[in-house]
Amino acid sequence: MQNASIASYTQSSLVSGASARALATYIVHDCVSSGHSLSMLLPSYLESLKTAQRPFAQEVCFGSLRWYFRLDSLLECMLTKPLRGKKKIVHSILLVGLYQLNYLDKVDYAIVKETVNVCDELKQSWAKGLVNAILRRFLREKEGLLAELDKSYESRFAYPQWLVSAIKRAWQGEAIEALLSAGNQRPPMVLRINQQFSLADYKQQLIDKGYAFSSFAISNSAYHKQTVILDKPVAVEQLPLFSAGAVSVQDAAPQLAAHLLSPQAGETILDACAAPGGKTMHLFEVQPHLDQVIALDVSEQRLERVVENSQRLNIPSEKLSILSGDASAQQWWNGELFDRILLDAPCSATGVIRRHPDIKLLRRSHDIEELVILQANILDNLWLMLKPGGVLLYATCSILRDENDKQIEAFIARQMKSKTQVEELLIDENWGQAMPYGRQILPGKENMDGFYYALLKKPSNG
Repeated sequence: MQNASIASYTQSSLVSGASARALATYIVHDCVSSGHSLSMLLPSYLESLKTAQRPFAQEVCFGSLRWYFRLDSLLECMLTKPLRGKKKIVHSILLVGLYQLNYLDKVDYAIVKETVNVCDELKQSWAKGLVNAILRRFLREKEGLLAELDKSYESRFAYPQWLVSAIKRAWQGEAIEALLSAGNQRPPMVLRINQQFSLADYKQQLIDKGYAFSSFAISNSAYHKQTVILDKPVAVEQLPLFSAGAVSVQDAAPQLAAHLLSPQAGETILDACAAPGGKTMHLFEVQPHLDQVIALDVSEQRLERVVENSQRLNIPSEKLSILSGDASAQQWWNGELFDRILLDAPCSATGVIRRHPDIKLLRRSHDIEELVILQANILDNLWLMLKPGGVLLYATCSILRDENDKQIEAFIARQMKSKTQVEELLIDENWGQAMPYGRQILPGKENMDGFYYALLKKPSNG
């Protein structure tokens, strides 16, 4: 469903001929003020730009939100009073201008000039003098202003205070600065080559197109043989045989899920919280002879992506059922038990901030407690749907332990209290690190996103 702010803007005269800077500024403003994610906003906005202009607009959007809390602190130092109400858009104009002056390799005076021009495009001509003065003051006093920001983790690494505190609590003794910094790095574009296609042939096609890449390799790990990392990102439609299903874009960490679940021929599998379907499709690549996969998600809109991916990879419709339903409830379930369950649980997504920097703004501290309760409810519910002897893989893209190993510890304790046995299967691998329960990958380690996995087996006697 198209949100109101997008609808009002895209129907306005501002879109026609808007510069990439103006459009990027409005996207940042919309994200901050409406709480909508970049993944929701970008497709609707960017379609008004020429293809060649889109990478710059995306760079400005992602970068401005990645460094929002640092840039916002910088503005607070320079503005005599906050810009509120209808003037808040000028705050976004300044924020985007400061991002470009700080992080882009472009001529300073040109950035100032173009940012001032954005005021006219966004119908804020009254603010041109203010924008010009603030940006020029920053250039004059840059060294001192930035030194002041480096005194706290929040402004130095551009994280909200509550999240810095949560990460410190979760990872006492770890190099917190390195962990925060990893969330600000630009993520690589990682490909998963469909193992039903020739890996050697596909790599040759990448070479023929002039794409430089490296194989993803962790010593002695068999899980990433089909994984390559492009030196530079490209549009997915430019990838060889993308439309034929030969390749998917997926970070190396979630590529572990299908291998860890280890699906076998003839099995029936539930992929809970499945959208957009990357892991669902990988299950069929790893084991083409599955009997049935149920792809479940609470969002009908997001399930459209699962349908698109299944068609692109040519998954037989009789082998894949795509259902809209709540994984914490049972209205969608027909009562048949599953051989294996993949639960990529709804979580804070704090492990993928480098890919989704808007998470820093969109998440709130109270979200974590609510997510932990939801995860527990889903775990308890899905466990009832697992066959004796079956396996459940619990996964999150979080780095907060309350959502990960402590969640699994609490789940096992609840089951034991109700006289139900749970066997944790050891994930003895050389990626990530062993936790009291499960295994955790921290962002940037082995060039992967932050991810957590725990493998649980229901004993054959119940």
